[in-house]
Amino acid sequence: MANDQAKVKSAQKSVDQTQSKLTQVQNDLNTANKDLAQKETELANAKSTAEAANSKVAAPNKSNDKAQSALKQAQAATDSANSDYQNAVKDSTDKQKDLTDSQNKVTNLEKQLTDGEKNNNDIKQKVTEKNNKISDNQKTLSGLQQEKSESDAKLASAQSDLAEMKQKADSASQALQAAKKDLSSATSTNESLTLPQSYIDYVTGKSTDWDTAKKDLQDVVSNHTYPFTDGDENDTAYDDPAALSESDQKRLDFYVKSLIDSVKSQVGSTSKLTITDGSLEFAKRYTQEYQNSNYVFRKYNAIKSASSIMGLDEYAVTGYDIAANRQVTSRSISIINGYIYNSYEFGTTKMSEIAKAAFDLVTQELANPTDYNNIINNNGYFSVAVTTQDDKFYVCLLTINPANVPSHFNTNEVVKPSQDELATAVQKSQADSDQANKDIESAQSTFDQAQAENQKLGQEISDLQKKISDGQSSVSSLQKQLTDTAKLQSQIKETKDSLPAKQAALQAANEKVQTTQSKLNDCKTALAAAQKETANTQSNLDKVKADASSAQQKLQTAQKAYDEAKKNQEKLTASVASLTKKLAYEKKQLTHAKAVLALAQSKKTTTKKKTTKKDTKKTTKKATTKKATKKKVAKKVKKAKKVVVASSKFTSLKGSKKAFISKWKKAKSVSGYQVRYSTASSMKKAKTKSAKATKLKVSGLKSKKKYNVQLRSYRKLSGKTYYSAWTKAKTVKTR
Repeated sequence: MANDQAKVKSAQKSVDQTQSKLTQVQNDLNTANKDLAQKETELANAKSTAEAANSKVAAPNKSNDKAQSALKQAQAATDSANSDYQNAVKDSTDKQKDLTDSQNKVTNLEKQLTDGEKNNNDIKQKVTEKNNKISDNQKTLSGLQQEKSESDAKLASAQSDLAEMKQKADSASQALQAAKKDLSSATSTNESLTLPQSYIDYVTGKSTDWDTAKKDLQDVVSNHTYPFTDGDENDTAYDDPAALSESDQKRLDFYVKSLIDSVKSQVGSTSKLTITDGSLEFAKRYTQEYQNSNYVFRKYNAIKSASSIMGLDEYAVTGYDIAANRQVTSRSISIINGYIYNSYEFGTTKMSEIAKAAFDLVTQELANPTDYNNIINNNGYFSVAVTTQDDKFYVCLLTINPANVPSHFNTNEVVKPSQDELATAVQKSQADSDQANKDIESAQSTFDQAQAENQKLGQEISDLQKKISDGQSSVSSLQKQLTDTAKLQSQIKETKDSLPAKQAALQAANEKVQTTQSKLNDCKTALAAAQKETANTQSNLDKVKADASSAQQKLQTAQKAYDEAKKNQEKLTASVASLTKKLAYEKKQLTHAKAVLALAQSKKTTTKKKTTKKDTKKTTKKATTKKATKKKVAKKVKKAKKVVVASSKFTSLKGSKKAFISKWKKAKSVSGYQVRYSTASSMKKAKTKSAKATKLKVSGLKSKKKYNVQLRSYRKLSGKTYYSAWTKAKTVKTR
């Protein structure tokens, strides 16, 4: 009950304070109304004064406009007369200058004619002299050109002979180098392999100790020297190991055959390898098919393809190969359609490397107890092929079974020439090379002599042609310097004929200058009079305008004072209305607080006491009276419970993605707020959300949809909830 009494006291204090403030503001409003009425009167007086001042401006302004118009006409007439005068003076000056120029032109043209005639005589004499000199030079040039034509033919013949001699010398040199290589190969002492006795005994069946035989063989192999050594002049280097020259290809074939034949003879093998034209052709076909193949098993595919081309049974051909590394200078990797491709750039591969790979292949087969028969018992038409794949080169030993070759297969044996034959071939090639070099020296001497003679004639012709060209240019230049005397004479006559007309035009122009000058003087007099009249009317107009401007400034000052008074009066009026509304609300709150206090006081009970029947009767009477009082208080409280709940209003309403966010002002003495929304303006089927705070986000809405939104406050009191009215609907659009 103490709390209810405090609320009543607080509500009474608020009512008293608001009543006092309202009284003060009403007094201020009365003062403001009086001030506004005074300012309105002053404004009306200022308007009347300004209108009177403005009406006095019209007549002087009209007079000034008329004077200004007359002044403009006088000025225009003067300007026109002055323009006519200036034009007449300019025309007279121009015509005087034109006449003088024409007279001077006649004098100059006559002088140019005299000088031109003298100059033309001198030039004609010089042209005749130069034409005679040109004619002499042209005759000399014709003779030199005939000699040059004969010299050109002689030079071409000498050049052709020299080229032919150089080609013969190159062929002789190549033949000499090939012969020397063949001789070097024939005289080589390391084209055979000496097998250890332990290995021979094992192969021939005299021993079963393979480990000793293999070890001794490996010792022999490690100490072997090759016929092609690094640094030897015959150790040719190739960019592509698969493209050996015919000479080096045969050297390789003979080397490997000699190596295998030496092994066969030591173990008593009767099988025979023969190098034929057909087997060499098969090696070429094999190499071509291998290089053009993209199959994984290139060797077998190449044997099959080469056999098919040459009409052989592919099963009649056997091939054993070995891989060796090429010198890789760069490598790049690319991925195309999910596959990885390697690209290489290579250095050169020497014949010594290829020969070593072939030797390694033979000894590799010999060192295998199950494969040495591939060498020892190898029989048929034999050749060696060299191929490449990625960063490797391969040496393959090819053998064709003689029993399965067709009749068209060329079985002509290719025999290694004897040492004497090769030595004789070297001597013959050396002699041919020496003779070819001597023939080159003779042809070169003849060519040099013919070239020198031809160049000399060419220079003489060039010099003479330049002299003729310079002479012709000089004649042309002199002819351009000739004076056109006929043209000068025509110009002199034409200029003299124009002089009388120009003199008459000058006289007419001078007369017009006098006429326009007289008219200009009259216009200047009229202009001076118009300027004086305009000055008078302008002075009178400036005076009445100054009066009107002063009145207008006073009117603006009065208007500003009235506007400020009006604004103050409206502000005070609004304050009175606001305080009146606030006072009514606070009085209702006070009434409600008093009713609540009365109800609390009515519920207070007293301690029951034991009484007599008389006392009981009194108690019953008191109870009846107390009950009646309680009903009266309850009725008063019920009436007081018509509570007025403070309303609020939206301060912000923004659309969001499938949602909107609302904010509002905080209302005094409320328990919370409710927001309802609907797509219908009638708020049909509206949904309601509650909030304690002054902000609410409503989600789960349709995107890009317009919603009508309202707000109200509520207050919970004595177990019941009271609401303010719904605000006017505002619209918001979701994103």
